[in-house]
This record gives sequence, C-alpha cells and structure tokens, in this order.
Amino acid sequence: MSKRPMSQTRSPAADLPPDDLFLDIFLRLPPEPENLLVASLVCKRWRRIIRDPAFLARFRAFHRATPVLGFYQNIGGRSSIRFVPIADPAPRLSAPECFQNGTCRVLDCRHGRVLISEDSLMVLFVWDPMAVTAYDVGLLPELSGEENFTAVLVCSPGNDDHTDCHSAPFRVVYVDNSEDDDQLLVSARVFFSDTDSWGGWASITPPSLVTADSAAVVGDSVYWMLDFEGNSNHILWFEMQTGLLDLIELPTEVQDNYMSDIHLMPAEDGGIGFAGVNLSSLHFWSRKTDSEGVAGWALIRIIDLEMLPISDTLAGDMLLWSSVVGFSDDSDVFFLGSEAGVFTINLRSKQLKEVPEAISDSDIYPYTSFYSRGNDIIKDDRDVKYVTRVPKEDDTGSCSGGGRG
Repeated sequence: MSKRPMSQTRSPAADLPPDDLFLDIFLRLPPEPENLLVASLVCKRWRRIIRDPAFLARFRAFHRATPVLGFYQNIGGRSSIRFVPIADPAPRLSAPECFQNGTCRVLDCRHGRVLISEDSLMVLFVWDPMAVTAYDVGLLPELSGEENFTAVLVCSPGNDDHTDCHSAPFRVVYVDNSEDDDQLLVSARVFFSDTDSWGGWASITPPSLVTADSAAVVGDSVYWMLDFEGNSNHILWFEMQTGLLDLIELPTEVQDNYMSDIHLMPAEDGGIGFAGVNLSSLHFWSRKTDSEGVAGWALIRIIDLEMLPISDTLAGDMLLWSSVVGFSDDSDVFFLGSEAGVFTINLRSKQLKEVPEAISDSDIYPYTSFYSRGNDIIKDDRDVKYVTRVPKEDDTGSCSGGGRG
C-alpha cells in the first residue's frame, strides 16, 4: 500500500518593513560616498530606494554640510591639474584630457564646480565633474596684457542652498592686476551665466597687487588677499551688486603673530574672517561692527593643534610652524601644510587626518559635492566623462567635446 506524500506547509512570509522605514534609515547615513554605495549593494530593493532622485534630493537637504571628496592642485606650475581624493572609496574626478594640455590651471573650486583657465587662449571654463559638462565663459576681458589675473566662481543670488548647485546659474568675478611705471591698478568685472554677458569694470589703486590664493565669498561680497610686499596690511573687498571696490585694513597682529600667512574665510558670525597659525595654535578672527557702527577685528576662537588626536595619539609638535593652505566653507574642513605633510582638520568633529598624496608646496582647491550623478551613486573608469562646450560666436576654445576624464 503506497504512502501518500506528506503535504508541506509553508510558513507565511514575514512582513517586510515599508520603504519609508528604510528611507528614514538611509537618510541618516553619514554623507561620505562609501555609505550609500555599500547600502545600495545589499539588495535590489535598497538599491532602488537609494537611486531614487527624490531620495537623493532629500539626502542632500537633510545633511546640508556637503562632504569634501578631495581637492585639485596645479602641478608643475601650470603643466597639469591633479585631483587628490580624500573620501572613501576614492572618487574618480580627474580633469578631462582637454584640460591636461599643459596650459590649463585651476583658479577656484566652489560648491561642486571648478573654474579653469586656459592660459594660451585666455579663456575660462566652469567645469562640473558631477554633471560632466563644461561651460565656456569665453575670452577674458584682459586689461594688463600680462596674464596677471585671478578669478572666483560665485553662485548667483537666490541660490543659497549650496548642496546641489550643478544646474544653477553662476557668476565669475574676474580680477586684473596691472603695474605701469610703478603705478598699481586692480580692476574687477563680473560675468553672468544667465545672460552670458560681462558687467562693467570697477578699479582701485591699491598698496599692492592681489594674490591668486585665499579668496573668500561672503554673501554678495568677495575678498582677496593683497601681496604683503611693501608692508601692505590690507585685503581687497568687492561688492558685486553695487560694484564697490575697497580696501580693508587687517589687524597689526597679522604680520607679528602669523608672519602675514593667513587664509581668508567666512567667519562663524556670517561676516568676513581669517585663520592663521601661531606656533601650534590655530586662531580665528572675525570683522565685527560695534554698536556705533565702527568695524574692527576680533580674535574669536583658538584651537590647540597639539591636542588634536591623530592615529590614536596626540599631534604634539607635528604641526608646529604650519600654515592654512585651504578651507572648504561647505564642510568646515581646513587643510594645513607643515614639514610633516598636509593634514585636514574637521572643525565640527575635531578630527585630524594626514593626506599622504598631497604636495605641500602647491595650492589646494577643495572639492565638495554629494557623490551622485542623476540616478547613479558611484561611477567607475568605464564611464566616459564627456565635456560639452557652449558655442559662442567668438568661440576659439580648445576643449571641443568628447574629452575623456
């Protein structure tokens, strides 16, 4: 007599948590690239949630502080542009080949976009490594004829949320230095991407010329360091809306305590400030206005670098005689250069980290962005980074599309 097979009963499937629960969890992951990447590889469901553009927009809005993915450096003078990653996994954000032609250099890097000068043709590009596009600003409005200029990239008014500026209009503030018969002249002019046009010139006769490093943007104003040669102790202030170009005197302590080696930055109170290292202490200054309307400088914060932890030990005198070589106002991250190398300091976490691949004698341009392109979280070397140029009537640029990163 045959036996009937025993019927197998399946236990009811466990109820899976709703997507909203996972979304709230993913939203609170740290903003560094590795976290979303690892979570997206767990299963198809998680990958679908994380790749949703609506979630990525909420993720950016939730964290606000845009992570520093790395920085750009001009290596060998103006011979090449180098990207040094500091995030994990290391994002591949090298400049396309058409910007590696020996005549291009980075002038500024702000809110996920990079300002590049093509010096042989006197042309500016605004390159977006995430959107993999480049905007051709066109020929520079040169005055001096000596290639002695600098420029700063600024978001247009109304775009105060800098977590996703890739498609937002921008301005380029161009500064021309000229010296003729011992007469110094600094002139500024603004390019507007929304109208594809330049504004008028503003000029001033300063005690010294503008340096190319340490520019700061605060609201609608841009500030530059002046060369300290000739005992000049001023910074240059340009108000974009009114076209006002003026000088601001620095405190006398700048020359005595910091050997004139300071870095301009937005202050904690929303005004202009600067940072400098005195022995092994990092000092923060802010320009304040008193009740009578008189503006002056005040030392508002000091960080003892010797007491910062690094690799489970204290820094000690590792950063003695160091200097500030870069600052990301999107993420409150400083870059310090010293004989021991280049280090990052996160002002919020007080974390000190070494950047082993950095070149200490080259300017640092921090790059900040949430690492995502549309629906993609991480791209690899198989993805082509095309550079698209915006045609102009007087177009003579050399980066004519199809460039690979």
